[in-house]
Amino acid sequence: MTPRGRFFQKAEIDSDWPFQFLVVFFGIVLAIFEGSLALWPSFYGATPLLSLIFLYWVSLHHEKYVALVSGFLIGLASDLLFSDLIGGRATAYIAVVFVMNIRRPKLLQGEFRDLWLEFSVVTVGVMLFQLLAFCALNLAIPALTPVAFQIGVTMILFPIGYVILSAMNMAFNRIKSST
Repeated sequence: MTPRGRFFQKAEIDSDWPFQFLVVFFGIVLAIFEGSLALWPSFYGATPLLSLIFLYWVSLHHEKYVALVSGFLIGLASDLLFSDLIGGRATAYIAVVFVMNIRRPKLLQGEFRDLWLEFSVVTVGVMLFQLLAFCALNLAIPALTPVAFQIGVTMILFPIGYVILSAMNMAFNRIKSST
């Protein structure tokens, strides 16, 4: 008698779920780090969007590990940590992942300048969406100086974050290939 049925089939070892979980976990840790940057006097009220840099990089280079749910969970953690409108940043991050799924082939063929320009547009879009949602709910316009500062610092930190994430990726690939 040979064993048959689903209980005797080989287990699927190459699942993407552990890596998708790690992407969400690392994104939430970056959101917590963003919150800790708010304690510094220079970033009070306008921390750089490090989780957006991470989400952009991962969705560009490792698209199979980023689902729309990943963007939602990272954005929801940011919303809860920063006492923002619940779902505001989460919705914007879902839109970022969706746009990256469409724009990825063109961006991977371009130069870094194109990536930086596209990231700048994405950052302005995320902040504009949050600003419009805030204005619509509170019927007031907040101070725009911290918003402009947050956009500027995030765009300045993008090349640094991109290089750090790429270097970590290359190091993990070397470790993986040596074992």
